[in-house]
Amino acid sequence: MDDGQDHWLGLLGLGPRSDSRRGPGSGPAADADAAALERKSAEGLSPLDRLAALLDDLTTEMRQQFELFRKLRVTAEKLIDGADEAAAKAARADAKAATDAIALIVRTLEKIDSLQRQLARDREEAALASGEGEDEEAIRQELLRIIENQAEARARARFAAWQCQAVPGGAAAGQPEPEATPGARSG
Repeated sequence: MDDGQDHWLGLLGLGPRSDSRRGPGSGPAADADAAALERKSAEGLSPLDRLAALLDDLTTEMRQQFELFRKLRVTAEKLIDGADEAAAKAARADAKAATDAIALIVRTLEKIDSLQRQLARDREEAALASGEGEDEEAIRQELLRIIENQAEARARARFAAWQCQAVPGGAAAGQPEPEATPGARSG
């Protein structure tokens, strides 16, 4: 580390000194160096994450610009009523420019918002497509419920068919006899 970094790390208790109990090269400085290496070797942000971070930064910057132009417009409006005609004319021009800049900032913020919403939708769709975010236990329980319902329906159908065959004459108790030929009527 260079001397400037050593000085600032020393203020935090992470200077280049070694801990005599743990030996040279250990202690807070080694911990700080290890943390720096871990951060450097960490996986970089995905393009979508970088875009989301950029949009967040732009939103912050646009908010600051909005505040600046709003203050400029208020200041210009105070100067418009002044006695000096040249200063009033310049103040009107400043107020108009500030108002135009605010309108542009608002449109930019609306576009940033729509992009952030689109990113959120895209991430949600990607998560659904990849199966992330789904509760495997809930899916398993739903599948078991569907299987159980199908099994009960089949069992009822087979039981009804068995009852029809078990009763003499082929009709289940309490059910009318089926017609011998479809469409034939006695009359």
